[in-house]
Amino acid sequence: MIRTPVWQDVSDAGGVGGAGLDFDDFARSRQAHLRRTAHLLCGDWHLAEDLTQTALAKLYAVWRRVRQLESPDGYARRVLYRTFIDETRRRRWWERTGAGVGEGEGAYQEDLVAPASDPDLRLTLLDALRQLPPRGRAVLVLRFWEDQSVEATAAALGCSVGTVKSQTSRGLGTLRTILADSGKDLGNDFGPGGAGSGTGYLRAEW
Repeated sequence: MIRTPVWQDVSDAGGVGGAGLDFDDFARSRQAHLRRTAHLLCGDWHLAEDLTQTALAKLYAVWRRVRQLESPDGYARRVLYRTFIDETRRRRWWERTGAGVGEGEGAYQEDLVAPASDPDLRLTLLDALRQLPPRGRAVLVLRFWEDQSVEATAAALGCSVGTVKSQTSRGLGTLRTILADSGKDLGNDFGPGGAGSGTGYLRAEW
């Protein structure tokens, strides 16, 4: 695992951008958000930390170029998601003995605090998300946790807009089925394309 003292969390500020931005400042301001996103993707806090540090290391290697972009945040997002997809293909993240949903939660339990109206629903939703295939999970996290457009999601994952739409529809259908089986309900805020006012609802619950 990569460890660098200057990357310790100090805040969860909003998007950061601008030419000449210092890498240490960027990493400090965005690490908490990246780690929470990584946890939604892999379902384990220790693996989420590894994924975040790997993504930051990759970002650091090309920072001289990335810092000139209008939004380094978008580039960091792409690096994190593509690293997750690459690692799941190699199954390295899943090979650790004992790695699972509950492992390591205590170390970062404060990161789960969210303005959820139903804590039980949030936990059920997180468990349902972990049952989706990696790419489908990544699509939903980008669309509803990151609140990204279909086009931005496709760019981040390096796939077509059509793939994002089909994965979104399929993923939400699976979530509805899992939640219905558990006695929960996503409601009727999602159209065939998976977009709608339910976006904010899912973001709050996650």
